[in-house]
Amino acid sequence: MAQDCGLVTMASSILSIQNVKKSFGGLDVLKGINLEIEEGKITGIIGPNGAGKSTLFDIISGYQKANEGKIIFEGKDVSKLMPHLLARQGVIRTFQLTRIFRNLTVAENLLVFASNSKNQKGNSNERAIELLEFVHLSGLVNDEASTLSYGQSKLLEFAQVLMHSPKILLLDEPFAGINPGLIDQMMQHLRKLQSEGLTIVLIEHNLPMVAKLCDSIAVVTNGVIEMHGAPDVIVNDSRVKEVFLGGH
Repeated sequence: MAQDCGLVTMASSILSIQNVKKSFGGLDVLKGINLEIEEGKITGIIGPNGAGKSTLFDIISGYQKANEGKIIFEGKDVSKLMPHLLARQGVIRTFQLTRIFRNLTVAENLLVFASNSKNQKGNSNERAIELLEFVHLSGLVNDEASTLSYGQSKLLEFAQVLMHSPKILLLDEPFAGINPGLIDQMMQHLRKLQSEGLTIVLIEHNLPMVAKLCDSIAVVTNGVIEMHGAPDVIVNDSRVKEVFLGGH
């Protein structure tokens, strides 16, 4: 059973993950995940490789279906919805490997997403320019996406998903493989979005970064939530230290 570690009672849950189980060929990857995501907060999900974190994201975002359990978003059961329908509801995700259109320009990458977005507000061109300024890519607006660095590609994908005007943003390892300067920049972006009311959930292996950014952290091991609590409590737990910090 998961331990609640130092968290106050949640005032408002935007996403409720209820006893979610998933198996592949007889292998139980998720063994009963229960997790409440508080609206307007940043929640980190950590755990060793193979713990089931990305599978959980796949199920929340509709790319896979659970064998058992429910995903409740804004009070509605969305467990059976396909990814594009969930995106229209405001559930948007990124992936470990960026999915930008490398043969299109930076601006065109955003406009493609705008054409598929039900939640897009206002003029698409103006919104694209605004978001590219937000992620500091406005100087590359007419460059082909194939010329971007890995970190810039991450920022472009970040801007892409924001074209959907998400209600909850699921980020799968957003800091992996990018330089410290861009990590700081990304963290500033996330805090700004949170201040505007966006709910953010992220999977990340960089424990100090997660502790610095998140309001709460859930620890996934062997397909279950082992702990869920305040960052300072989670980081100082001896079991977490053993897995992520080598016991130091």
